[in-house]
Amino acid sequence: MPENTAGAPAQNWNTALKYIAGRKAAEENLGFVAHVSATVRETKDAADVLPAVARTCVPFFATAISLDAGPTGGQAVVQAPDELNTIVQTLRELAVETGQPQLVISEHEKLAKKTDPRHLELLREGNGDSAVVLSLDYRGLSGGHLVLVRAEKHRRGAFSPSDLALASEVADRVGAFNALAGLTALAGQ
Repeated sequence: MPENTAGAPAQNWNTALKYIAGRKAAEENLGFVAHVSATVRETKDAADVLPAVARTCVPFFATAISLDAGPTGGQAVVQAPDELNTIVQTLRELAVETGQPQLVISEHEKLAKKTDPRHLELLREGNGDSAVVLSLDYRGLSGGHLVLVRAEKHRRGAFSPSDLALASEVADRVGAFNALAGLTALAGQ
């Protein structure tokens, strides 16, 4: 906890409130990752894992999500309001076209340098405010992509570096699941 100084009580309160807010956000983020992990681990039917992860992410973490089923060959799971369906599909296609393992589209001060202005314009035309697209490849096995889109009024604002880290944790867990499901499907043939 920050030191208390007698000279500036208002500054002390401001510092204390920032400290509390930071701790709360960290605890919330850790709880989210734990919930995603538990969802992947405890969902009984393998076909229900990706839809369950999508429900976990929306609306808490993103306004819209798309998860590719990867090596199992199933359809992508998309959970999005109608106005974001097109941009989610467009971003997935953009990620495949560019071949980049990570695509960040955000005006957050610490991510703006990673954002191509043309991609931001494309996102805005599709009713999105910020987005992250991550590869679900895991240990050399192709796994598709995780697409997360936030609308302008999402409670967490534009994607930040800590949100990118959380999205990477979700992608790692889904990528590992996709790889395991793909290997299991191959072994069963």
